[in-house]
Amino acid sequence: MMIFIVSFYLLLYYEEFKRLIARLFHPDTRTDILSTIDKINGKLGAWLRGQILLCLFIGTLSWICLTALGVPNALPLALLSGLFEIVPPLGPILSAIPAVIIAITISPTLAISVAISYVLIQLIENNLLVPKVMEKAVGLNPIVIIMGVLIFSNLIGLSGALLAIPLITFILVILKSLDQRQH
Repeated sequence: MMIFIVSFYLLLYYEEFKRLIARLFHPDTRTDILSTIDKINGKLGAWLRGQILLCLFIGTLSWICLTALGVPNALPLALLSGLFEIVPPLGPILSAIPAVIIAITISPTLAISVAISYVLIQLIENNLLVPKVMEKAVGLNPIVIIMGVLIFSNLIGLSGALLAIPLITFILVILKSLDQRQH
């Protein structure tokens, strides 16, 4: 809840926030700082749009699979899958649990089919979709994305996996701005 409140106020006072950050630097560099902040904002917005696209894709694919398998409440379960997609390593597992529980009340074979469907969806998503969508969204190489998520998740845990792509993007934008400033 606090993230949404802080985000709301940052959006509301975005220009003042930018000027405040720029004032921390030498007057000669303030234009470059403002430009870098705008680039970071654009890249993070692209990352968020990519994340929303992935959530929609996973939700839709889950709905198709659950409906095809004849699982009751396919739409709410698919919505849950789409929402939990935001939390990289843990979300897909958490979203599969209710679907498997509902399926096991019908038949063990259905539960196994649902579990296999969720595993296949996540394999496709983690190895194909995330790297390609994020490459288009933030301009990062798919290998950098996969390695970044692995490294950050090992170093920081769940929050590292969630924030890997925005942090890498943030760092790269700053490094590019510094490089341009030196040349």
